[in-house]
Amino acid sequence: MSKVTRAPARRKPARRKSPRKQTAAASAPRRFRNWVEARLRGARYSAANAARLVAGLAAVLVILILGGFFIFGGLEDLGAAAQRMAANRTAAMGLAIDRIEVSGVEPEQAAEAAATISVFRGQPMLDFNPDTARTEVEALAWVRDASIVRLWPDRIAIVIEPRAEFALWQIEGDIHVIDQDGAVLGEADANDWPDLPLVVGYGANEEAGLLIGMLEHYEEIESRVSAMVRVGDRRWNLRLSNGLDIKLPESEVGAALALLSAMHSERGVLRLDAESIDLRQPGDMIVRARPERARAAGMGEREA
Repeated sequence: MSKVTRAPARRKPARRKSPRKQTAAASAPRRFRNWVEARLRGARYSAANAARLVAGLAAVLVILILGGFFIFGGLEDLGAAAQRMAANRTAAMGLAIDRIEVSGVEPEQAAEAAATISVFRGQPMLDFNPDTARTEVEALAWVRDASIVRLWPDRIAIVIEPRAEFALWQIEGDIHVIDQDGAVLGEADANDWPDLPLVVGYGANEEAGLLIGMLEHYEEIESRVSAMVRVGDRRWNLRLSNGLDIKLPESEVGAALALLSAMHSERGVLRLDAESIDLRQPGDMIVRARPERARAAGMGEREA
């Protein structure tokens, strides 16, 4: 009898869980994250658009405001107000005028110069205009040149070159002290300035510097001159201390002085008791005798 062997029972394979459910469960957070990121990107885009819109509106508003100020003339007022505000704030920080220092002149003149400029103690340094102050100081008759600077934080420095007394100018009976440029420094008494040369007549103050400079080369002539008289604002007469008049030409004055100096060295013409020596013609010298002496000698004039 055959033996029957039973085959072992086949085990059923274990049921695998559905991957769809696992995938769905795992993708839920990812979808949420993607949704959040999308929202954030949208928010950022909206914010950027909003910022651009606000900036554009602000720019338009500024343009309209500035345009209104320009049209109605208020732009300068706006700038001035901003400048005043800045100046006042810096003054509160210590940048304010405390003292004025003047150099180059005597104390009395320094005080006059300091009082001339339009400043006050405590004024903001930013409000001080050196160019305006320089114009005010140079308007003083005795000032030739001035330099003015701000010395931060609280000082104003003024350096002055004063006009030097150069000559006395007589015009219409009045005598003035002038500098080398002919600027009037003030009225004067000739007795108070014995060392200053005297020039007389219209235009003499402006032309004196050139003639006096030429005379410095001829000491024998310069030492005898008591006055230089401007004739018709065209030429000069030299009045010597002995009463002799030297009539100089309109041009070539240096050549005429050289001739006069040479003739004096040879013949002592500057010591002549004559009325005048005429040098108006180039190369010629005409001596005119005094009328009383001419009558006595029976002559009018002679050439030297």
